[in-house]
Amino acid sequence: MTKPSNKDEWFLPEDQRKALASFLKDFKEVVPVHLFVTPGQNDAYADFARNLMTDLVRLTDKVTLNLHSADEKANEKFGVERFPTLLIAPEKYSIRFTGAPAGEEGQAFLHALMMASTGNSFLSARSKELLQELREPRQVKVFVSPTCPYCPGQCVNAIKAAIEKPLLVSVECVETGENPEYAEEYSVGSIPHTVYDEKLSTVGMESELAFVLQLVTLEAAKDMAEERAGTDSADASHHDVVIIGSGPAGLTAGIYAKRAGLDAVVLEKGIVGGLVSITPEVENYPGFINIGGKMLMDMIHEQAKQYVDVITGQTVEEIKVGRKLEVLTQDLVYVADAVIYAAGASWKKLDVPGEDRFMSKGVSFCASCDGFMFKGKKVAVVGGGNTALTDALHLKNLGVDVFIVHRRDSFRAEQHLVDSVLREEIPVHWNIVVEEIGGKETLTFISVRHVKTGETERIPVDGVFLAIGIVPNVEAVSHLGLAQEPGGYIRVDRLGRTSIPRIYAAGDITGGVQQIVTAVSEGASAAMAVFEDLTRRKTESAARKA
Repeated sequence: MTKPSNKDEWFLPEDQRKALASFLKDFKEVVPVHLFVTPGQNDAYADFARNLMTDLVRLTDKVTLNLHSADEKANEKFGVERFPTLLIAPEKYSIRFTGAPAGEEGQAFLHALMMASTGNSFLSARSKELLQELREPRQVKVFVSPTCPYCPGQCVNAIKAAIEKPLLVSVECVETGENPEYAEEYSVGSIPHTVYDEKLSTVGMESELAFVLQLVTLEAAKDMAEERAGTDSADASHHDVVIIGSGPAGLTAGIYAKRAGLDAVVLEKGIVGGLVSITPEVENYPGFINIGGKMLMDMIHEQAKQYVDVITGQTVEEIKVGRKLEVLTQDLVYVADAVIYAAGASWKKLDVPGEDRFMSKGVSFCASCDGFMFKGKKVAVVGGGNTALTDALHLKNLGVDVFIVHRRDSFRAEQHLVDSVLREEIPVHWNIVVEEIGGKETLTFISVRHVKTGETERIPVDGVFLAIGIVPNVEAVSHLGLAQEPGGYIRVDRLGRTSIPRIYAAGDITGGVQQIVTAVSEGASAAMAVFEDLTRRKTESAARKA
């Protein structure tokens, strides 16, 4: 994060400059950005922010930079207490980035510039309608980390509201690694961590509609189900095939369905990419010796977007089977001739005392998201497979004092990961199981039992990362009575057909080896099966009418 040596040098690489130039060409009005720095406080990040803004200003005349270095009057005027801080168009909006947007949150920073320049919040009509009910000011803080793939989406939710209601909504995106004391003040243990007006706190990325509802009501939006007038209403969206899930299987299914001439849409409740997006490193996907999971899924997503709409924030609550299939989300009904269910799987829990109590307050499933919170602290990674070892290596690289807890006497992971753990000298506690996660106000220990001797002991820790396997996300189809494999996975034939006609499944939801490469294959197969089956039905229907 050093400063370019002269005015002719660029800080950003050429490929990033080209991408930014294309992004910036749609700006309308000039956006003034105020950068506040002070010597001795996060100097490396201050340099990054200064260099980033210098490049942006060179790339477009629609962004200007106002630099305040150790400027006490400006700090007081704008209420800046932490450095670096960036304010976007502060005379018109209240959008603040506390900490340099040097990681994933950089996406939110760029979107904030775009929205401030165009004056367009890009909120849905329903969200705008809900915001009209807001009468009192709201302050939102979103705590993020540079490697969290969920964080930009939650920041963007908040920024959209600030653009739509500039006189009422103020937003602060806080980079926790640069501001650990600030994060500790709000007991941030997992991110994104959102604080609504100092009265409501939530953890995780939320749909736009859920965010807006919570902003207006200051009450947790656990149930977003709304009354529906039926599939003939204006809120129904009609397609040949609806694909549920935007992991490798779902995105590939979208590509193949559209290339086959089908009208397809991909629905996603969280972030695009599924569990792969929070995998620090992928080393077994053909074509890449080593690639970050988020980067891989971004590449697949970019390709998929050339063919098919990928709609996030859509939680599928029910699928109804009739003459047509109806996919019900929290705010829309999708009507289709076929459904490909590629909802993937979620991390398995230990089901021990203290796990739920400290969830997101020291207990985490996502090393990419929350690892930065534990720099210099002691944490346990529970598990012995590829994910556990990958997480342990990632945490070690972040400067975390990490050790592994495994119930067996050998790992189930690939040998190269085992070799890496040995090389990095990450301690391993063999043949023990976790029986309790404990502490008074904060997580301070795990109680473990030695499998062979039955002896128990407490091990001091500041955090626990769980990597003990996954369970299929079958909630949205559990009422249909689909045939299942052991473990609750959906049974399919080799082309993804389930036991109910017109419903297909692909990816981790079907069990098997559960690898990215097989998910991609299954997504393609399911899409082609949909094409073949729909074509055959149309032909048979036409023959009957003839």
